[in-house]
Amino acid sequence: MERNVTTTTAFDDLGENVSHNVLSHFHLAELDTVRQASKFMESACNTRKEFIHGKLNERKSVEIMGLTSERGKQINGRLAVVTGPINNGRYPLKIQHLTGEIERVSLKAQNINPFLKPEQEAKEKSRLDFINYSSDAKVREGHGRLLDQVLMTLRYAVNVMNGCSFYEGDWNSFMRLPRSHQGVMMSNTQVFSLYRVKPSSAGYKLSGDQPILDSTVQSLIDYEDNAVNYFGKMAAYEKDGKGGKLIIRNFVRAMESWDTERIFGEFWIARICKSGTVVVQKKGGSEFGEPELGDVFLVKGIGSQVGEQVPKSQMPILTRTTFLPLYDMLVYDGLMIMDNRFPMTPSLKERINKHVEKAIREETLIYCGESARKGLWNEEPPEHETSDSRKAKEEEEEAIPYEPTPSQLSVAEKIMKFAKEKKYQGRKEGQAVLVVRKIDFSKEENPNKAVGMNWLYPDRNYSGYDMDYFFFKKWPGYTLDELLPELLKKLKKMNEIPGLFWICEKSLVKPLKDTLKAAGDKLGYKETLIVEWYPPPSAEEEAYHSM
Repeated sequence: MERNVTTTTAFDDLGENVSHNVLSHFHLAELDTVRQASKFMESACNTRKEFIHGKLNERKSVEIMGLTSERGKQINGRLAVVTGPINNGRYPLKIQHLTGEIERVSLKAQNINPFLKPEQEAKEKSRLDFINYSSDAKVREGHGRLLDQVLMTLRYAVNVMNGCSFYEGDWNSFMRLPRSHQGVMMSNTQVFSLYRVKPSSAGYKLSGDQPILDSTVQSLIDYEDNAVNYFGKMAAYEKDGKGGKLIIRNFVRAMESWDTERIFGEFWIARICKSGTVVVQKKGGSEFGEPELGDVFLVKGIGSQVGEQVPKSQMPILTRTTFLPLYDMLVYDGLMIMDNRFPMTPSLKERINKHVEKAIREETLIYCGESARKGLWNEEPPEHETSDSRKAKEEEEEAIPYEPTPSQLSVAEKIMKFAKEKKYQGRKEGQAVLVVRKIDFSKEENPNKAVGMNWLYPDRNYSGYDMDYFFFKKWPGYTLDELLPELLKKLKKMNEIPGLFWICEKSLVKPLKDTLKAAGDKLGYKETLIVEWYPPPSAEEEAYHSM
């Protein structure tokens, strides 16, 4: 490239002026020292250049930086490996994408940083662990078999809680059902609605009265030795310890995050790669217009790769499913519904493919859960918590009373006086249930902040009897100060005390219990009004009922 004479002359003039101004501060005797320092700096710079080129020739991981083209900007900050000596002023580099795909580029030394920070090296190790975890886009067989058994056990527990209304067979026959069976699909919709719910508090029956999470964890612990010998040895995964001895502890740790970190929604299956299937989340858009494209995920299958049965000519294809965090991965839950509402137009297909390509090169693919990104799997899993220790912890938490404000206590006293007048003596069979539940659980779907108060009777199959509404002031939901007066108003209207107060704000269950108890103690009335958590429907359950 030819030099711009005008620009070069300007810089030369500027340099001459700066040099003259700087050197004008030195006496004649000092100028020799300045000249020697200049030679020393030149030598130091040359030595540093040789050192940097030496580091690059070690062919280790380096950081790409300073690229200015549109395509180049996508890989700024990415790590790569130097694969050979400098050639025509450029070093050959290999970029290994999370998908397992290899991209090769040649860059000048000025666009390569060989001095990585410890956090960059740690991140690179984590991503390489993910890429090298398995030879295809599935979890290892031992992990896949155990995951499927855990999920089917959770689904069967939901079925039992519902009086086996989804499927009448026992656990063994349920486990043999095709995963597409209606009984499996129906049970699956309620897994995360009931995940941490005590069955009796929600009007269900389950042996031991444990939430389905706790009962499934306990079954894993009870058969841990068998599981280690079978699943652990089959998976042969470093993080499961020698002989797979930590596999159950690892699964229990993963299960603790499923209800909060799982990802449910509609996704386009876009591409099956070496280390996972690339899917794009559908964010919005009507059935009559092209939808907005959301996050791009890299997920693994269980027994087969996600989208393995879909011909390439039909991709991208829209599906509805759930991804669960497991180790440093996201894994498909084995159930998928194809959605044909959005025809794949040429323009939408092009948009999805470009969206995917950009996410792969910029490495904005999401391939693990939030806890994994925070380093959950960098440490050995904790010892199992026994049922006795869990119970002791719960009792300890319950023993710390909520202290109501004077205004809260005042309203609670009126409720307890009314209960005393009605000669309430604890919950009895057939007694009414008062359900307090937000009309919807998002700002978009519930812009008026409405809460329903439904009076139900178990002997009428919990069908609605009397519905009232109130409105809370601020998200995320109603407060105890807002709830107490509405409860009093409802009780007076129905002229009755329900056997159960069923409220959807989990954070208010204990404060309401303690406030009512404090009011009763103040009045010398020892009966306890029963307050339990009414869980909101899971996204899976809402989606199923909206179909």
